[in-house]
Amino acid sequence: MGPGERPLSAEVVVVNWRRPDLTLACLESVREEAYGLGARVTVVDNGSGDDSVDLIARGAPWARLVPLDTNRGFAAGVGAALRDTVADVVVLLNNDAVAAPGFIAELLRPLERDGLAGASTARLLLAEPQEGRRLTNSTGNVVDRAGNGADRDWLRPHPVSSPPEVFGFCGGACALRVDAVRDSGGLDESLFMYYEDTDLSWKLRRRGWTVVYAEDAVALHRHASSSGVDTELFVVANARNRMIVALRHGPWPMAARAVVRTLLRLLADAPASLRSPARRREVLWRAKAVRQFVRAAPRTLRERRQVDARATVSRREVAEALPRS
Repeated sequence: MGPGERPLSAEVVVVNWRRPDLTLACLESVREEAYGLGARVTVVDNGSGDDSVDLIARGAPWARLVPLDTNRGFAAGVGAALRDTVADVVVLLNNDAVAAPGFIAELLRPLERDGLAGASTARLLLAEPQEGRRLTNSTGNVVDRAGNGADRDWLRPHPVSSPPEVFGFCGGACALRVDAVRDSGGLDESLFMYYEDTDLSWKLRRRGWTVVYAEDAVALHRHASSSGVDTELFVVANARNRMIVALRHGPWPMAARAVVRTLLRLLADAPASLRSPARRREVLWRAKAVRQFVRAAPRTLRERRQVDARATVSRREVAEALPRS
């Protein structure tokens, strides 16, 4: 931040779905810092249909509460807050995470230092230690040449030293410059959940924005506490969205690898699905993801052309920085 420049204003956004207990703990972890920075804290309830709204309103009356009528997914929940924010930066924190002191300020720091930084991403640690060691959940988002999005440094013992340069942000603990998000086309609410951070990271980079890892912004995460990783929602959305995002943004070989990888996984798991009900369910879910991807492909190809029309950085230039593995 240069002489005479004002600090960036921030709004913290937390999306709740049927876990008011987790959400209230999350809110409490940012309450004091947000107050000190003058940052508004907004909770979007994604159509929980239970007593979430009442419990959060009573437990955190200082937070702004935005109740939606239906569960529109994580991206739409964030979008509901983004549309009317007056802040320079929106800080996202998963409701199943708790922030360490200084979390907001450390995420804002790289955005104040570099006007081309469109997002910063936190050091997210798994809440439950394994064999006495704290493990890393994410130091940002990486994408390989088959379109697989992943958390950088996943399950590496803490502390881990990683460079500030990273492909994308982790939507569970990050800060987004509002002007950059709007300039890049925003979060894709049709993805519902998973890969929306990878999708926006691609769009930011195609418009010339960068993503920076803020290692001193720390949060603890109870991974997939709200959605689960062995559910139809997780398996279908994760597989479908990986293919959609690869087709929308990646070079043609990446898009092809993403689809072929999913089909080969289906074929490889088919024999075991005859003997195991659990494997049979997963095969059916992955087949459902393929069907949904095929239906979405015409729209995705149109969006690919729209991204190209807006881009100031070529697809090749972005893809050349991706790991080859």
